[in-house]
Amino acid sequence: MRFAWLVLFATAACAPVVHRPGAPAATAQRPDAADSSCVAALDTMAAFFQRDYPGYRVKVRGREAELAALTDSVRAIARTSEHHSVCVRQALQPWMRFFRDPHIMVWQAAPPPPPSTAAQPAPAAAPADDPDRPSLTHPDDSTAVLRIPDLDWSYKPAIDSLLAANLARLLATPYLVVDVRGNGGGATSSYAGLIPLLYTRPIHQYGADIWASEGNMAMMREWIADPTLPAGDREQARAVLARMEARPNRFVPYAEGGMIRRDRVHALPRRVAVLVDGGCKSSCEDLVIAALQSDKVTVLGTRNTGGVHDYGNVRSVWLPGWRRLRVPTSRSRRMLAEGPLDMVGIPPQVLIPPAETDAVAFARRYLRSADPARPGS
Repeated sequence: MRFAWLVLFATAACAPVVHRPGAPAATAQRPDAADSSCVAALDTMAAFFQRDYPGYRVKVRGREAELAALTDSVRAIARTSEHHSVCVRQALQPWMRFFRDPHIMVWQAAPPPPPSTAAQPAPAAAPADDPDRPSLTHPDDSTAVLRIPDLDWSYKPAIDSLLAANLARLLATPYLVVDVRGNGGGATSSYAGLIPLLYTRPIHQYGADIWASEGNMAMMREWIADPTLPAGDREQARAVLARMEARPNRFVPYAEGGMIRRDRVHALPRRVAVLVDGGCKSSCEDLVIAALQSDKVTVLGTRNTGGVHDYGNVRSVWLPGWRRLRVPTSRSRRMLAEGPLDMVGIPPQVLIPPAETDAVAFARRYLRSADPARPGS
């Protein structure tokens, strides 16, 4: 299961940046193994949620008795076995599911490798035969199909260069299909180069807030010290950390909202289809939210997007017994303004029939049929 995990910062042209595992991530030191029991892991996880999880107060309010009963129930299970099939699957994971946040994960992890003091290199460019590398095809003279399987920040150079190399032809092509099916997220900055092709009017960006607990501040300090992160992101991390230190144990601005405004609306592509499915999650859903604000875009799909969006900026920590936990530390302001997307997703504007075997061909037909400027329409 491929989700976006770490939200970083807003840029001038896109929403907060998001990273999946494999990108630099804050990883707390393994706790003292003096008590590595499953009960200790449960208690550590519960304390972590109460201190550091931004959705804790909202999701527990009015359900305190339910959470207490669940905690008692899974603690009784935790006492019976240290095996991961019991501890993780029957105790920790059921407790975690109370919060109904698909960005949360807990699992049994192997011991980590010894820490290295050497600076880690930046991610290598995606190889040419990488199935997650972006691609652009032209099935006919009037249509371009842009496939973006992954928005991880390591793919941003490939996406940008693909768009730049083909910009002249894209601006002369009436129809564009953007296929993001199965895109589990990555970095919203990765799709910034696509925005000019979709843009027709100002695009509202909601922004995000981070919960300023001491643990979440420690994560931000790790980002600042991480040489693999771009210098601009580290500078913005310093600004966020200063706000967190000034207002501990509160929500503070993390990525400011605002409007994306561009000086020009391109005449072509005239119509754009964005293809989605349940595998479009997190920052892929940010792309869909931005695309829906364009008058030339229609979102098509067989079902809603994955609904992994409301809380982000994931922090990774160790629990006793080599158990591992990932939990968001920030909340999207869109959730406050428009309601939650977690476990719900974004419905497509046009449903692709279940019997349709070629979604791209369906989208191409739809674009032609829905184009009032097409000759003969």
